[in-house]
Amino acid sequence: MQASSFVRFASALEGWHDFYLAVGSASAALLGLLFVAVSINLAAITAAERADLRARANVAFSNLLYLLILALIMLIPDEAATGVVIGFAVLGAGGLVRSARRVPALVRRQSGAWRRLGTWRQIVWTVVADLLLLLIAASLAMSGDPDWLYVTLAVVFVLLIGAADVAWDLLVRESEEAATRR
Repeated sequence: MQASSFVRFASALEGWHDFYLAVGSASAALLGLLFVAVSINLAAITAAERADLRARANVAFSNLLYLLILALIMLIPDEAATGVVIGFAVLGAGGLVRSARRVPALVRRQSGAWRRLGTWRQIVWTVVADLLLLLIAASLAMSGDPDWLYVTLAVVFVLLIGAADVAWDLLVRESEEAATRR
């Protein structure tokens, strides 16, 4: 990358500093809250027959963790496009592998088409974010154009919506099941 391209990319990255500082802080706080929520319901989540609950909690956890890692990548001082490309590629590819590995636990014990549709919807949030990260990485690698960083907004919102969707589903399912146990 030429010196002028590096300066342009570094300047563009600096403009994102406050946004990604907020994203990293929010995702870290939400990760902490998720830990508290899981630990309060630890008996239900760790039960052998509740692999689906563990897998759902894992989806929310990984979405928030990916947001935190994405923010940290974007906050590295004097980062070159190459570092962002590598970080996004590793994060996107790792996310796709992780999503593929968790599908069996998520679809296990899902009765009815409506529940299966909800399960696939929750998986798709993460997969879309991972594919977008890979697209950004490939586009930055080919062009070095910092305008591709605007696409990270979609990644942030998709991961946030996905984490909220899964966390809400966990809350509703557990409260419904707790009500039937009473």
